[in-house]
Amino acid sequence: MLPALPLPQTLVLFLATLALAAASVWLLSRARPAARRAGFARAAVAAVAALAAVPAAGMLLWSSGRGAEAALGVRLAWTALVVLAPAAIGLFAASLLAAALGALAALRPPGRERPAPRPAPATAISRRALVRASLSILPASAAGAGVRGLASAPEAPRVPLVRMRFRDLHPDLAGLRILHLSDLHLGVARHVEDLEALLARVAPLAPDLIVLTGDVADDLGQLEAALDVLHLYRPRLGIFASLGNHEYLNRIERTRPIYEASRVELLVDRGVTLLAGSARIHIAGADDPVVWDRDQVETFLERSVARCREQAPEGAFRLLLCHRPEGFAPAARHGFHLTLAGHTHGGQVGLFGRSAFQAFFPDLHLWGAYRRGESRLYTTSGFGHWFPFRLGCPTEAPIIELAREPG
Repeated sequence: MLPALPLPQTLVLFLATLALAAASVWLLSRARPAARRAGFARAAVAAVAALAAVPAAGMLLWSSGRGAEAALGVRLAWTALVVLAPAAIGLFAASLLAAALGALAALRPPGRERPAPRPAPATAISRRALVRASLSILPASAAGAGVRGLASAPEAPRVPLVRMRFRDLHPDLAGLRILHLSDLHLGVARHVEDLEALLARVAPLAPDLIVLTGDVADDLGQLEAALDVLHLYRPRLGIFASLGNHEYLNRIERTRPIYEASRVELLVDRGVTLLAGSARIHIAGADDPVVWDRDQVETFLERSVARCREQAPEGAFRLLLCHRPEGFAPAARHGFHLTLAGHTHGGQVGLFGRSAFQAFFPDLHLWGAYRRGESRLYTTSGFGHWFPFRLGCPTEAPIIELAREPG
């Protein structure tokens, strides 16, 4: 497991989780009768301390920096935090709601004495008990979501068939299938054996072309083996790859020669034109900027996509491989029919088949199919991940099938 954040930021997250838990304990204790507050607070603090012991021990091991011990520390710290941090947020929300209900009750104007209530049946649930049960749902559900996200991460990637429709598509390209692999991150959560298992699963679907859009392996020993495995599959139109940011982060002077020594053709600021029957398909690969600043990313990709377009013959179907979906806007401007991208992992949290973060970033193409004029994009959620958490956003290896748009 690779950490979602470096150790200093993880410590900040841990302290923020403790602060939320402490604030929740204080708010919940205020909602109890004075005689019971101290006992409740002591029990709650003991429970929080016991739960905090696991990530704290993990961070201590992590800080040692000693191989296996540090790796175990990362796993302990982040496995615990993925469950505890959402639970602390849910508990804090529940405590705010409890405090608000208590404040409303205190503001109720005094009235005449209420008649003594009639005895309730033994099976009846009091309103107070119902409120308490309802409040407990928030932290329990949040913790359960964290557990589910961790449990879902190792599941085998799904293989969705994504039909992309184009007006005036050449008849010889209708039905053409492209296996799109991105963000495998081999050596972290997935390994070459997982890739072999996937290729066995997709064989009956007979993809005509395999493309990789970056971040194939973080263990460079597995990069060479993965490219060899892919070559053995031998789809009729070949296998092509573009670079991702992890190819650069793992030192491009080491990763690029591995690609160039393989039978998988690496495309960097260039393309190749293939024949599929009597139709031509031009496949190009954009370079990766390896920067975070969005303006720099867009400027870099505009230049890279323009160079890719220069070599594309008129009348050919133009396919762009671009690790980042930010390449879609320049691809559409330069007349690429289809862009395939990855990088985002779909945010690793999804809702109704889209990234859960799409609503917050509507101009980003985080996961799924998108359209801009006559140009199409598919951003995959990725074959793997560097942090093993998936909630409503499963890993995938989509097969893109070209089709004619009716009308």
